Amino acid sequence: MKGKKIVSVALSAALLGSAVGMLAGCGESKGDKMVYWVFDRDMAQQVTDYYATEERNLGYEIEVETVPLEQMLQRLDNSLRTGTNLPDVVALEAETFKKYIDNGAQSLEPLDDLMDLTSNMYDYTVDAATGPDGHLYALATNVTPGVFAYRRSMAKAVFGTDDPVEVQKHFDTWEHFIESARILRDFHGENNEYPEGIKVISSYMDIGKVFCGNRSEGWVDDNGNLTIDPSLYEGEYSMMEVAKMLQNEELSHETTSGDGTWYSDVWDNKVFGYFQATWGINTNLENNCSDSSGENSSYGDWAVIEGPASYFEGGTYHVVIKGTKWLDEAKEFVKFFSTDETYMKNWAKAHGDFMNNKQYMQDLVTDESANNEFLGGQNPYSIFISQAEKINGEIITRYDSEINGYYEAWATNYAEGKAEAQTIDDAITQFKAMVEASGLDISIA
Repeated sequence: MKGKKIVSVALSAALLGSAVGMLAGCGESKGDKMVYWVFDRDMAQQVTDYYATEERNLGYEIEVETVPLEQMLQRLDNSLRTGTNLPDVVALEAETFKKYIDNGAQSLEPLDDLMDLTSNMYDYTVDAATGPDGHLYALATNVTPGVFAYRRSMAKAVFGTDDPVEVQKHFDTWEHFIESARILRDFHGENNEYPEGIKVISSYMDIGKVFCGNRSEGWVDDNGNLTIDPSLYEGEYSMMEVAKMLQNEELSHETTSGDGTWYSDVWDNKVFGYFQATWGINTNLENNCSDSSGENSSYGDWAVIEGPASYFEGGTYHVVIKGTKWLDEAKEFVKFFSTDETYMKNWAKAHGDFMNNKQYMQDLVTDESANNEFLGGQNPYSIFISQAEKINGEIITRYDSEINGYYEAWATNYAEGKAEAQTIDDAITQFKAMVEASGLDISIA
């Protein structure tokens, strides 16, 4: 143990109840604290667990502020506009960080001197973090390929096997996905264990993140025009039509993603699977796999497969705010959480996450300590790697968060046969009108 370390925890009313951890290393201090904003409490905890430790002996304090995603952007925008109460380092979520990268020179410190560290990172994360001016403005900590997680016991009962290789054959295309969903719906078991059948997914609109993450074209082309990828609306197995089949044929549980029933479906015996990014296996499924009594649990009854399409959802990018007096320390902080082998491997194994280092993740494929008990002992990293290699970072734009939501809203209206969306053309027209009314700087054809 090297020296002493002071750790204190306080509450800040300004953060609306968010925890603020004061992490101090021993030694000389600049009389101030490097401020780090993060949107997730687990990510805040990693600073104490891996960075500001007694062994590392930083010699300065880090103030970690957990700011919920729904508040992060407004708060950061206000601070950048006024130049007050600015953090030094910020963890930004992938759907929204591009607006800052695109205007990086105005608000962010370039990280070009860290470019040599990116050779083993996934290229799309580096491309997405590079501004129009050619400067690197962020480094991604994790990569977030999506998979389809399913219940082993249900797979064995319905398809005769819970082996991921065999189960994938039933869900490897959207056509097979729908066919298998119908089989699940009509299955009741030898002893009527499933009197209402089995729903293939909880919320039919969870397919939205799969289709949006699998597009060939982003929402905005090089000329600033709105672009709608054909996979979203053309053909029998487009997003629009798959959503309608899931809804009309009662193949999903018809919940809303993230509501109470959506979470209880994780432990209840009604739903076969969930589309989840790597981080969601732990955050959404494992953390919600038991009821409040603890008597009903699906822990260990899960496995993951590629599913009908590759996609990605989320991701964490660290940026350094322009003008920080903690520039060297901030860059070292960003470097650590994007390159440190011990941290990246241990975090991945503890949280089932997939980090932004190809070699480290490849190492986990044959590491038995990376076998996931929640997934029935499955090592998911070969599947994660397969999905990660298919990610198309060119579709990432600064408008994704808003436009994804607008499109899913009109896909929902079409699926449910709302009056103003009786046809796909009607729904597309209304979607375009919604985008135009939003005031986004996009041309609508």
